[in-house]
Amino acid sequence: MADTSTSYMGLEMKNPVLAASSGLTDSLNGILKCDAAGVGGVVLKSIFEEQLISEKDVYDKYSNIYPEAVDYLREGGLLEYAPQKIFQMIDKAKQKTDIPIIASINCRSPKLWPTFAEQFQDAGADGLELNIYSLPLELEKSGSEYEQQYLDILKSIKKVVSIPVAVKLNHQITSLPYLTNRLSDAGCDGLVFFNWFLEPDVRLDTLSTNNIKGKGDFHRTLRWVALLAGRIDCDISSSGGVRNGKDLIKHILAGASCVQICTIFYEKGLEQTKEILNELKTWMDEKKFQSIQEFQGELSLKNQQLSFKDMGEAQSYFRAQYLKTFKK
Repeated sequence: MADTSTSYMGLEMKNPVLAASSGLTDSLNGILKCDAAGVGGVVLKSIFEEQLISEKDVYDKYSNIYPEAVDYLREGGLLEYAPQKIFQMIDKAKQKTDIPIIASINCRSPKLWPTFAEQFQDAGADGLELNIYSLPLELEKSGSEYEQQYLDILKSIKKVVSIPVAVKLNHQITSLPYLTNRLSDAGCDGLVFFNWFLEPDVRLDTLSTNNIKGKGDFHRTLRWVALLAGRIDCDISSSGGVRNGKDLIKHILAGASCVQICTIFYEKGLEQTKEILNELKTWMDEKKFQSIQEFQGELSLKNQQLSFKDMGEAQSYFRAQYLKTFKK
């Protein structure tokens, strides 16, 4: 029988399905439902700095958001659960399930990243996912300055926690290989490709702007997983666009240690976990693979370079295939 167990950031998972950060993972009940459905682990709904600010001295010392916004948060507008409730949730979940629980945090104030990271470690989280995003708006600030923020935040957190830490990246990086290599050298345990956000839209009837839900780009993620897997010294988790077992298999072949799934769970329910894993096991049996490790990264750039004198099948990850594709 096929062994679907895998390891991500040193955390042992019974399978490579990781329930992504979302409303499905923001409560004890949600975590337990994910566990019952058979996922290999969960990433808690991302907790934002504004949600964690409740003490006036913390606000006065670190935050630059409007006082009215803080009052609104304290009154429950966005404060869905107070910090102590989050920590209690993690503690109770650890008593009821043995799947890895990864906390996700997002801060605006540099000094608060390590503070909150340490608190989540103390609460019992098995790992951390850093949900970092800064939209480049300043005309005089280079891309490298924005990207340095990722390194500074990671280093500040690695000084105070011993649990594994992953960085969730967006694809708009000047040189993704360079930054990921520097993050790996700085002690990053895992990288998540990619973060996706609300997207802007324009309403023609009211001449106004509004936000719509963004979508994960399956093929973009697949490309970068394959190009970087095995070339940097940390694990990679795919995020965005995986809808079935075949999609999951493709990302593992590209080199992912696990795959974060969300949208299909919202659309069709957590029971899709069973369908995805059945597809994985059936395919593994057909190909006579006994374990995930036997084929993980088989189609990554690094593996193709080692297997062939030229790029082999890895050419598909490059623009060199453009004309060939459209001549068919």
